[in-house]
Amino acid sequence: MAGSLRNMRLKSKLIVSFVLLIVISTSIIGWIFFLILKETIVNEVGQSVQEVLKQTMQNIDYKLKDIDELYVNIVSNKELQIIMESDASTDSVRANYEKIFYETVYPSIFGGRSEQIQSVSFFGPYGLNLFVNTSYANRTREEIEQTAIYQQSYAAKGKPLWLFANKDIFSNRDSGPKVIYNARKTLGLLALKDWGLMLIGVRESFIFDSFKNILTDMKAITYIVDENGFIISHVNKDQVSTKADPDVWRMITDSSNGSSLIMLQGTMYSVHYFTSQYTGWKLVTMIPQSIVYKHIELAKGTIVMIILITVALSILLSVFISSSITRPLMKLIRHIKKVRDGDIHTKVHLGTQEEFGEISESFNEMTEEIGTLIHKVRDDEKKIREAELRALQSQINPHILYNTMDSIYWMTKTKEYDEIAEMTTAFAQFFRLILNKGSEMTTIAKELETIEHYLTIQKLQFKNKFEYAIEADPHVLEEACIKLILQPLVENALLHGIKPLKNKLGTIKIVAKREGQFILLEVIDNGIGMDLEQIEALLEPPSQDGGYGIYNINERIHLAYGEGYGLHFESRRDEGSHIQIILPGGYIDV
Repeated sequence: MAGSLRNMRLKSKLIVSFVLLIVISTSIIGWIFFLILKETIVNEVGQSVQEVLKQTMQNIDYKLKDIDELYVNIVSNKELQIIMESDASTDSVRANYEKIFYETVYPSIFGGRSEQIQSVSFFGPYGLNLFVNTSYANRTREEIEQTAIYQQSYAAKGKPLWLFANKDIFSNRDSGPKVIYNARKTLGLLALKDWGLMLIGVRESFIFDSFKNILTDMKAITYIVDENGFIISHVNKDQVSTKADPDVWRMITDSSNGSSLIMLQGTMYSVHYFTSQYTGWKLVTMIPQSIVYKHIELAKGTIVMIILITVALSILLSVFISSSITRPLMKLIRHIKKVRDGDIHTKVHLGTQEEFGEISESFNEMTEEIGTLIHKVRDDEKKIREAELRALQSQINPHILYNTMDSIYWMTKTKEYDEIAEMTTAFAQFFRLILNKGSEMTTIAKELETIEHYLTIQKLQFKNKFEYAIEADPHVLEEACIKLILQPLVENALLHGIKPLKNKLGTIKIVAKREGQFILLEVIDNGIGMDLEQIEALLEPPSQDGGYGIYNINERIHLAYGEGYGLHFESRRDEGSHIQIILPGGYIDV
């Protein structure tokens, strides 16, 4: 196939290439989009189900809290206070109290809650047991205290407990009633006396009504399990009080809320669960994965149809595009052949504004660009010559000559003949080195010698207000560099960094070293430093009235070595300055 494609005409090759590219790319994009859409649908379903479970469990918690709040009405009931805090040792007294409870107390507290409340039990401290809809009337206090539900309630110290009793609470046999209890150790409101154990049995239907209608359109199986894995409420009442599936139970105990996939009896389910912070119960729903995938299959069919339509349109479009490409391309080839034959002044006019139009414009500008490059080279040479002129102007600054002569004059007045001789010698050597027989290039050794003579002059003028040191790597001394690039930096450090110092000896350190492929010349002082604005001002083009020094250095280095070299400043107010001259590691002819 590759050989056949190579031998095709360009137009046919473009058509085939476009169609293949579009088919492959569209298929890949469609598949990726399908995977993303599939994950999005699954995630959205999961989030939606999780939100439904959360709201449902909150509704169940609200119902249970409403039952729990009956405790306030119970302990504040005056008749019940008399009954629970009195000695009912005789049968007649006990019968009277039971009559008051059944006829007065129970209707006033629990009346109208028959759909919620299944049973009520009070195991009193004096052997008085009050019951509604239970068979525990003849149990003694000793029997009650042996039950697990009694011990759990007393360990909670008055806090409400929601418990599922799947066995008889006294005999611990499966034959007993399966009841959801609100269990609580009860204290009298006024005397704070121990009223014993209170059990309020809640109907399973009261809880089941809260979730029986959720997610029915997704054929979900929803139920509630307690902290021990027993099913408290289920759409299939035969499942109530049985243990949840072991695989499901292991899954939902890993965290308080979440979702996962599980295979049960040959069916893949998406299991979602939410845990109540109030009771510790878990609301679990199991949705057949096939229900979720129904939406995904619909999306898959839509994506396939879009891909087929796209491929059909791409064939038509590729024919049109290939023709629009080959026509200007053939015209451009003819003019390229003219250039190959020596006609560099030929012009191409394709009459288009897209890429071929840009190519034709670039082609037409090619010879003009050659002339532009020649002019640019000449302009660069002119800039170099101008920089050299400015360098000469910076080299022989009148104030250096004036200050030196003025210092010599006053030294003659004070008969400082040794200092006069030293300054005159240093001054002569300084000028000899900066003139350098008219050459712009020097060596680092000579540049360091030049700056040492300059520092000698300045130290005599400043009357030992500063000290200086020069450190040089012997391996860089013979490397070439542009002359007079250290003096303006040292002068700037002296005048604007060290001179303003008060009660402090100034120091200047000159360092020459190699670092990687660069040579670094450094001027380090302990002066008053500079802020960013001052540094930027030093690198700005000078005004008409002078000030070429540091700007001239940076410009000359750029012209000689390129934009990758030049000056680098590090300075802070009251912390001194550290200026680096970055040069290439080898000689560059200018």
